[in-house]
Amino acid sequence: MAEQKREDRRKSYTKKVIRESLYELMKDKQIDKITVTQICEKADVNRSTFYSYYTDIYDLHQKIIKEFFEMQQEVVNKSKNILESKKNLTQLTIDDYSEIAYAYVRTVKENKELYKFIFNQNSTSSIHVSFGKVFYHMVHEILSPVLPEEHIESFRISFNFISGGTTSMLMDWLTKDCPIPSKRLARILAHYYYGVFNSFAIK
Repeated sequence: MAEQKREDRRKSYTKKVIRESLYELMKDKQIDKITVTQICEKADVNRSTFYSYYTDIYDLHQKIIKEFFEMQQEVVNKSKNILESKKNLTQLTIDDYSEIAYAYVRTVKENKELYKFIFNQNSTSSIHVSFGKVFYHMVHEILSPVLPEEHIESFRISFNFISGGTTSMLMDWLTKDCPIPSKRLARILAHYYYGVFNSFAIK
């Protein structure tokens, strides 16, 4: 059993350094300009080790994106529980939004290299499109139980503002190595969301 745990840790570590090597290389290059040899050299692993986990660079890339999607869904699942007692969007309090935002911010911090990669300006446009879609569906899925039919279009429009602002704030936060505590940043985002979504109640 102990030997199996050591082997599992070794595999996890190897995959981690391979992934992070791709993250680093993609800061300066598009994925189609990166080779397996470059990744292996940076990760200090041999090619056979790389190919024991991934068929090629694009397989590695897709598995990273899949991991990102799964993390986003975990945030959705955690946040849904907060809304069980709510009957209307405007019943959500600052504390409710803080709890939702904290689940997301904590996930970002715990996986900051992955999120830096997703936000990286040299990532392919398809990643950014996918990120936008995932974030939209995450927020929509969280709020749909308390979103009146007449507010759906307003929500769609407001999402563009929220998405851009949240992404910008998180990217700045990660780039500066998370200088603000996670709960403090979540509270800032909570006020941001509260103001936007409560504007639906304004006639």
